[in-house]
Amino acid sequence: MRNHFYELLDGGGVALGAQLRFGSASIAELFAAAGFDFVVIDGEHAPQTPVGIQAQLQAVNGYECTPVVRLGGIDRAEIQVVLDMGAGGVLVPLVRTAAEVETFVQACRYPPQGIRSYGPSRASRFGFDREYWPRNTPKIVTMIIIETAEAVENIDEILAVEGLDTFVMGPADLSVALGVPMEMQHPKVEAATEKVLRSAQRLGKPAGVSFYPSSASMTRPVEQGARVLLSGGDEWMLHAGCSEMVEAANQLREASGMHR
Repeated sequence: MRNHFYELLDGGGVALGAQLRFGSASIAELFAAAGFDFVVIDGEHAPQTPVGIQAQLQAVNGYECTPVVRLGGIDRAEIQVVLDMGAGGVLVPLVRTAAEVETFVQACRYPPQGIRSYGPSRASRFGFDREYWPRNTPKIVTMIIIETAEAVENIDEILAVEGLDTFVMGPADLSVALGVPMEMQHPKVEAATEKVLRSAQRLGKPAGVSFYPSSASMTRPVEQGARVLLSGGDEWMLHAGCSEMVEAANQLREASGMHR
């Protein structure tokens, strides 16, 4: 089973992703068709269901777009379910220590490297892919969010964990953790981000950042060493599109002397 996102990381490329919160298979397919390298199905901050997640995984099948499922924490049972459904990667938030990351990586791997239980469903094409295991262990992207003060403090040990593929910075929660809530451009947040990116470069770990084109360009993060770019996704893009359309309509009404 090919994993486009994993291949980009392994080959030194830059990967563009989007975060999906609405739980729509059609929206997931739209992003895949648009050319995103990966999509993150957000099961932490959005009301995703197992059936809905599987529908989104199926929707992007056949595109060069890897579906990654974001969970609310390091839960072995939840990780197992999404991998058995065919997720190409798992993203977990709020890590603090290397030990937590080791537990996460092991949950994503079969023995002897890990503790994942065997029982793939859609991941093995419902049993029709007889090469799924053990002769062809699938590539799974293991990904974390760096958004706690403890993670920044322990970053060298965290990024040295064998089997961790990449990470993305979480500037909102990081700003809260550093005592400057929602000030993502604050010197404390920027200093922490630079520390993490330097560690990643030193250890040879592909680094990732979250970004919104209205507040930060894609160029600077790449210049700093980031190779994984996670955009706002469906919720943010729909918000931006709606805001732009309503603003344009209001300007037209004002210019024409019309009322709503």
